[in-house]
Amino acid sequence: MVSKISEGLGAAPMIDLRSDFLARPTAAMVEAMVRAASLPGGFGPREDATVLALEARAAELLGKQDALFVPTCMMANQIAIHLRCRPGEIFVTEADAHVVTSESAAASALSGAMPKLVAAVNGALDPTALSDALGQADAQRARPALVLQENTHVRSGGRVLPLAHMGAIAEITRARGVVLHLDGARIFNAATALGCTAQDIAAHADTVSFNLNKGLGAPIGAILAGPADLIEEAVRVRQMFGGGWRPAGIPAAAGLVGLETMIGRLGEDHAHAQQLAVGLAAIDGIEVDLIGTETNIVLAKPLTMTPEALATALAKNRVLVLPFGAYVRLVTHHEISENSVQATLEAVQAVLLGEDHGAPTGC
Repeated sequence: MVSKISEGLGAAPMIDLRSDFLARPTAAMVEAMVRAASLPGGFGPREDATVLALEARAAELLGKQDALFVPTCMMANQIAIHLRCRPGEIFVTEADAHVVTSESAAASALSGAMPKLVAAVNGALDPTALSDALGQADAQRARPALVLQENTHVRSGGRVLPLAHMGAIAEITRARGVVLHLDGARIFNAATALGCTAQDIAAHADTVSFNLNKGLGAPIGAILAGPADLIEEAVRVRQMFGGGWRPAGIPAAAGLVGLETMIGRLGEDHAHAQQLAVGLAAIDGIEVDLIGTETNIVLAKPLTMTPEALATALAKNRVLVLPFGAYVRLVTHHEISENSVQATLEAVQAVLLGEDHGAPTGC
């Protein structure tokens, strides 16, 4: 596996495109964490001044009444599901949603909630299918309690849900008396791509989660935002799920710097992803959907070798990418420069033009 390939490669620079959560914190974040380390830590679950400042700023940016600092976006999603779904109820989403593909069936294990999957294209729920799914509850069928969308949508390569679509889905949920949760792990990337604010996107959801350690570059942490009474109850659920971390001022300080300094530069990551996509599309032996590269994620399909073989060969050339089904995934972040993009393209071309192509596709 690529994660093991990177072991023992020494201290020479690597170009790590596997995920933006691998980006190291900025110097400003490190300085803020050092300052926070000298401050008294809060004993109560919502006592730390740095954490409170982070939560207030996050709520303000999303236009919500309150927000809660949690260790991971997965935990934020699971808290939202737990607060809205009683055991035996369902939440409606789609098959490629992160909560379905990558959260270890936590909703069922922790909350007794089951996903009901409806048709979607690149994460955009089909309105007719959603409306039908929300109207099927009766004495023999589970009650839908929540609708969950994801923006940006990771499995489609960071595709963005348009505001009009989100508004249409929100209207359907409101008409059915069902709440809507947005898994906005990369909501600021979505806002950058749409040319709007995160608040514009969050307005179409009752609760919103987002990562501080993906596009924003903080070392750890996520946010759940929503109505004040719900967030008050979320503090208890966070504790129940093992996320009642304290003191948490040190990581919160980095997250606060991320909110203040990193949102405005996300367009650079998108530009570098475009450069990667265009460059890869020009290389024989690999395909890229240029239209589908909307944010900071590039999905490239190798034609002459398996994704695993390509990732292995690139790692030997000091470029790390992630096998992702039929594709390799490349994710840009603040540590990926134009020079990194050029070096990656040169490495891909060298591998694809070489004699060692690994196992044939399909083996």
